[in-house]
Amino acid sequence: MLKQRVAVAAVGLPLLAALVAGPEPLFSVAVALVLAAAAYEFVRATAPQSGHPPALAAGALVALIAATARSAGDFRLWVLLPPLAAATALIVIRSRPPGRPALGWWVLAVLYLGALGAHWLLLRNIVDGAAWVALALAATFATDSGAYAAGRLVGRHLLVPSISPAKTWEGGAGGLVAGAAAVVAAALLTDLDVDAAPLAAIAVALPLGAIAGDLLESAIKRRAGVKDMSALLPGHGGLLDRMDSLLATGPLLYWMVEWVATS
Repeated sequence: MLKQRVAVAAVGLPLLAALVAGPEPLFSVAVALVLAAAAYEFVRATAPQSGHPPALAAGALVALIAATARSAGDFRLWVLLPPLAAATALIVIRSRPPGRPALGWWVLAVLYLGALGAHWLLLRNIVDGAAWVALALAATFATDSGAYAAGRLVGRHLLVPSISPAKTWEGGAGGLVAGAAAVVAAALLTDLDVDAAPLAAIAVALPLGAIAGDLLESAIKRRAGVKDMSALLPGHGGLLDRMDSLLATGPLLYWMVEWVATS
Protein backbone atom coordinates (compact mmCIF):
# COMPACT_ATOMS: atom_id res chain seq x y z
CA MET A 1 0.00 0.00 0.00
CA LEU A 2 2.87 2.40 0.77
CA LYS A 3 4.27 1.95 -2.73
CA GLN A 4 0.86 2.72 -4.19
CA ARG A 5 0.53 5.87 -2.08
CA VAL A 6 3.98 7.05 -3.12
CA ALA A 7 3.25 6.34 -6.78
CA VAL A 8 0.00 8.33 -6.70
CA ALA A 9 1.74 11.22 -4.91
CA ALA A 10 4.61 11.17 -7.41
CA VAL A 11 2.14 11.74 -10.24
CA GLY A 12 -0.38 13.93 -8.43
CA LEU A 13 1.87 16.46 -6.69
CA PRO A 14 3.73 17.69 -9.80
CA LEU A 15 0.43 17.93 -11.65
CA LEU A 16 -1.08 19.92 -8.79
CA ALA A 17 1.94 22.23 -8.68
CA ALA A 18 1.63 22.87 -12.41
CA LEU A 19 -2.06 23.72 -12.05
CA VAL A 20 -1.41 26.16 -9.20
CA ALA A 21 1.37 27.90 -11.09
CA GLY A 22 -0.48 27.88 -14.40
CA PRO A 23 -3.25 30.12 -15.74
CA GLU A 24 -6.16 30.72 -13.38
CA PRO A 25 -8.85 29.52 -15.85
CA LEU A 26 -7.13 26.14 -16.18
CA PHE A 27 -6.89 25.83 -12.40
CA SER A 28 -10.57 26.72 -11.98
CA VAL A 29 -11.75 24.25 -14.62
CA ALA A 30 -9.66 21.48 -13.08
CA VAL A 31 -10.96 22.18 -9.57
CA ALA A 32 -14.58 22.30 -10.77
CA LEU A 33 -14.18 18.95 -12.53
CA VAL A 34 -12.55 17.34 -9.48
CA LEU A 35 -15.32 18.66 -7.22
CA ALA A 36 -17.94 17.30 -9.61
CA ALA A 37 -16.26 13.88 -9.66
CA ALA A 38 -16.04 13.89 -5.86
CA ALA A 39 -19.75 14.72 -5.57
CA TYR A 40 -20.57 11.81 -7.88
CA GLU A 41 -18.33 9.59 -5.76
CA PHE A 42 -19.99 10.81 -2.56
CA VAL A 43 -23.52 9.96 -3.73
CA ARG A 44 -22.49 6.58 -5.11
CA ALA A 45 -20.81 5.68 -1.81
CA THR A 46 -23.49 6.92 0.58
CA ALA A 47 -26.62 6.11 -1.44
CA PRO A 48 -25.70 3.37 -3.94
CA GLN A 49 -29.33 2.33 -4.25
CA SER A 50 -30.13 5.61 -6.02
CA GLY A 51 -28.18 4.68 -9.16
CA HIS A 52 -25.99 6.77 -11.44
CA PRO A 53 -28.32 9.60 -12.61
CA PRO A 54 -28.68 11.30 -9.19
CA ALA A 55 -24.92 11.05 -8.67
CA LEU A 56 -24.29 12.62 -12.08
CA ALA A 57 -26.81 15.36 -11.28
CA ALA A 58 -25.03 16.10 -8.01
CA GLY A 59 -21.72 16.41 -9.83
CA ALA A 60 -23.21 18.74 -12.45
CA LEU A 61 -24.78 20.96 -9.80
CA VAL A 62 -21.52 21.19 -7.84
CA ALA A 63 -19.66 22.20 -11.00
CA LEU A 64 -22.34 24.84 -11.64
CA ILE A 65 -21.94 26.23 -8.11
CA ALA A 66 -18.17 26.44 -8.60
CA ALA A 67 -18.51 28.17 -11.97
CA THR A 68 -21.07 30.62 -10.59
CA ALA A 69 -18.90 31.44 -7.58
CA ARG A 70 -15.98 32.23 -9.88
CA SER A 71 -17.81 34.27 -12.49
CA ALA A 72 -20.53 36.11 -10.54
CA GLY A 73 -19.02 38.82 -8.39
CA ASP A 74 -22.15 39.24 -6.27
CA PHE A 75 -22.52 35.51 -5.52
CA ARG A 76 -21.54 34.70 -1.94
CA LEU A 77 -20.86 31.11 -1.02
CA TRP A 78 -21.38 31.85 2.66
CA VAL A 79 -25.16 31.73 2.12
CA LEU A 80 -24.79 27.97 1.55
CA LEU A 81 -22.92 27.36 4.79
CA PRO A 82 -25.97 27.42 7.16
CA PRO A 83 -27.82 24.82 5.03
CA LEU A 84 -24.62 22.75 4.97
CA ALA A 85 -24.39 22.87 8.76
CA ALA A 86 -28.04 21.86 9.07
CA ALA A 87 -27.68 18.97 6.61
CA THR A 88 -24.56 17.74 8.39
CA ALA A 89 -26.30 17.86 11.74
CA LEU A 90 -29.33 15.97 10.47
CA ILE A 91 -27.37 13.20 8.77
CA VAL A 92 -24.14 12.88 10.73
CA ILE A 93 -24.55 14.27 14.23
CA ARG A 94 -28.01 13.10 15.23
CA SER A 95 -27.74 9.79 17.05
CA ARG A 96 -30.01 7.68 14.88
CA PRO A 97 -29.19 4.46 13.04
CA PRO A 98 -27.41 4.65 9.67
CA GLY A 99 -29.39 4.43 6.47
CA ARG A 100 -30.56 7.95 5.74
CA PRO A 101 -32.82 8.56 2.73
CA ALA A 102 -30.93 8.95 -0.53
CA LEU A 103 -32.23 12.51 -0.92
CA GLY A 104 -30.54 13.52 2.32
CA TRP A 105 -27.18 12.20 1.19
CA TRP A 106 -27.64 13.90 -2.19
CA VAL A 107 -28.30 17.29 -0.59
CA LEU A 108 -25.31 16.87 1.72
CA ALA A 109 -23.06 15.95 -1.23
CA VAL A 110 -24.03 19.07 -3.17
CA LEU A 111 -23.64 21.40 -0.20
CA TYR A 112 -20.48 19.76 1.13
CA LEU A 113 -18.59 19.82 -2.17
CA GLY A 114 -20.24 22.92 -3.60
CA ALA A 115 -20.24 25.31 -0.65
CA LEU A 116 -16.80 24.33 0.62
CA GLY A 117 -14.91 23.26 -2.49
CA ALA A 118 -15.80 26.29 -4.61
CA HIS A 119 -13.90 28.48 -2.16
CA TRP A 120 -10.68 27.26 -3.80
CA LEU A 121 -11.71 29.11 -6.97
CA LEU A 122 -12.35 32.26 -4.95
CA LEU A 123 -9.00 31.88 -3.22
CA ARG A 124 -7.17 31.58 -6.54
CA ASN A 125 -8.80 34.77 -7.82
CA ILE A 126 -7.78 37.12 -5.00
CA VAL A 127 -4.58 39.20 -5.06
CA ASP A 128 -1.59 36.83 -4.90
CA GLY A 129 -4.08 34.00 -5.29
CA ALA A 130 -1.59 31.43 -6.55
CA ALA A 131 0.65 32.05 -3.54
CA TRP A 132 -2.27 31.74 -1.11
CA VAL A 133 -3.38 28.50 -2.76
CA ALA A 134 0.17 27.15 -2.47
CA LEU A 135 0.24 28.12 1.21
CA ALA A 136 -3.09 26.40 1.89
CA LEU A 137 -1.95 23.24 0.13
CA ALA A 138 1.39 23.21 1.95
CA ALA A 139 -0.27 23.68 5.33
CA THR A 140 -2.84 20.95 4.67
CA PHE A 141 -0.39 18.36 3.38
CA ALA A 142 2.12 19.12 6.14
CA THR A 143 -0.57 18.79 8.79
CA ASP A 144 -1.72 15.44 7.43
CA SER A 145 1.84 14.13 7.10
CA GLY A 146 2.91 15.43 10.51
CA ALA A 147 -0.13 13.92 12.19
CA TYR A 148 0.45 10.57 10.50
CA ALA A 149 4.14 10.47 11.40
CA ALA A 150 3.68 11.58 15.01
CA GLY A 151 0.75 9.24 15.48
CA ARG A 152 2.73 6.27 14.22
CA LEU A 153 5.79 7.12 16.31
CA VAL A 154 4.40 8.28 19.66
CA GLY A 155 0.62 8.10 19.39
CA ARG A 156 -0.96 6.67 22.53
CA HIS A 157 -4.11 8.61 23.43
CA LEU A 158 -7.04 8.43 21.02
CA LEU A 159 -8.42 11.75 19.84
CA VAL A 160 -12.04 10.91 18.96
CA PRO A 161 -12.35 7.11 19.00
CA SER A 162 -16.08 7.21 18.22
CA ILE A 163 -15.26 8.83 14.86
CA SER A 164 -11.74 7.67 14.01
CA PRO A 165 -10.14 4.82 15.96
CA ALA A 166 -6.62 5.59 14.70
CA LYS A 167 -6.17 9.33 15.27
CA THR A 168 -4.39 10.36 18.47
CA TRP A 169 -3.76 13.52 20.45
CA GLU A 170 -0.04 13.08 19.87
CA GLY A 171 -0.63 12.85 16.14
CA GLY A 172 -2.78 15.96 16.25
CA ALA A 173 -0.01 17.85 18.04
CA GLY A 174 2.51 16.74 15.43
CA GLY A 175 0.16 17.87 12.70
CA LEU A 176 -0.28 21.29 14.31
CA VAL A 177 3.46 21.85 14.53
CA ALA A 178 4.14 20.66 10.98
CA GLY A 179 1.23 22.64 9.55
CA ALA A 180 2.23 25.86 11.32
CA ALA A 181 5.81 25.51 10.13
CA ALA A 182 4.57 24.96 6.56
CA VAL A 183 2.48 28.15 6.69
CA VAL A 184 5.47 30.25 7.73
CA ALA A 185 7.77 28.57 5.21
CA ALA A 186 5.28 28.99 2.35
CA ALA A 187 4.72 32.66 3.18
CA LEU A 188 8.47 33.30 3.12
CA LEU A 189 9.13 31.31 -0.04
CA THR A 190 6.30 32.98 -1.98
CA ASP A 191 7.10 36.44 -0.55
CA LEU A 192 3.51 37.03 0.54
CA ASP A 193 2.83 40.52 1.87
CA VAL A 194 1.26 39.64 5.22
CA ASP A 195 1.99 40.99 8.69
CA ALA A 196 3.28 38.80 11.49
CA ALA A 197 0.08 38.76 13.56
CA PRO A 198 -2.26 37.65 10.73
CA LEU A 199 0.33 35.10 9.62
CA ALA A 200 0.51 33.69 13.15
CA ALA A 201 -3.29 33.42 13.24
CA ILE A 202 -3.29 31.59 9.91
CA ALA A 203 -0.49 29.28 11.09
CA VAL A 204 -2.65 28.21 14.03
CA ALA A 205 -6.01 28.10 12.25
CA LEU A 206 -5.13 26.15 9.10
CA PRO A 207 -3.75 23.03 10.84
CA LEU A 208 -6.77 23.01 13.17
CA GLY A 209 -9.03 23.30 10.12
CA ALA A 210 -7.23 20.46 8.37
CA ILE A 211 -7.72 18.17 11.36
CA ALA A 212 -11.38 19.18 11.67
CA GLY A 213 -11.99 18.53 7.96
CA ASP A 214 -10.45 15.09 8.26
CA LEU A 215 -12.62 14.24 11.25
CA LEU A 216 -15.77 15.51 9.53
CA GLU A 217 -15.30 13.22 6.56
CA SER A 218 -14.52 10.34 8.90
CA ALA A 219 -17.83 11.00 10.66
CA ILE A 220 -19.66 11.06 7.33
CA LYS A 221 -18.12 7.75 6.26
CA ARG A 222 -18.86 6.16 9.61
CA ARG A 223 -22.50 7.24 9.38
CA ALA A 224 -22.70 5.95 5.81
CA GLY A 225 -21.04 2.67 6.78
CA VAL A 226 -18.20 2.88 4.25
CA LYS A 227 -14.42 2.72 4.71
CA ASP A 228 -13.48 4.74 1.62
CA MET A 229 -15.53 6.82 -0.78
CA SER A 230 -14.16 4.78 -3.70
CA ALA A 231 -11.05 2.91 -4.84
CA LEU A 232 -10.11 5.42 -7.52
CA LEU A 233 -6.68 6.28 -6.06
CA PRO A 234 -4.71 3.13 -5.16
CA GLY A 235 -3.59 3.19 -1.56
CA HIS A 236 -5.52 6.39 -0.86
CA GLY A 237 -9.17 5.54 -1.43
CA GLY A 238 -11.30 7.98 -3.37
CA LEU A 239 -10.97 11.61 -4.39
CA LEU A 240 -12.87 12.77 -1.36
CA ASP A 241 -10.64 10.74 0.94
CA ARG A 242 -7.72 12.94 -0.23
CA MET A 243 -9.74 16.18 -0.26
CA ASP A 244 -11.33 16.05 3.19
CA SER A 245 -8.89 18.43 4.90
CA LEU A 246 -8.73 20.68 1.84
CA LEU A 247 -12.48 21.25 2.01
CA ALA A 248 -11.92 22.92 5.37
CA THR A 249 -8.64 24.76 4.84
CA GLY A 250 -9.60 26.40 1.54
CA PRO A 251 -12.69 28.23 2.86
CA LEU A 252 -10.95 28.99 6.15
CA LEU A 253 -7.95 30.64 4.51
CA TYR A 254 -10.11 32.55 2.01
CA TRP A 255 -12.15 34.21 4.74
CA MET A 256 -9.12 34.83 6.92
CA VAL A 257 -7.39 36.60 4.03
CA GLU A 258 -10.54 38.61 3.31
CA TRP A 259 -11.21 39.59 6.93
CA VAL A 260 -7.85 39.46 8.69
CA ALA A 261 -4.79 39.40 6.50
CA THR A 262 -5.79 42.31 4.27
CA SER A 263 -7.64 44.45 6.83
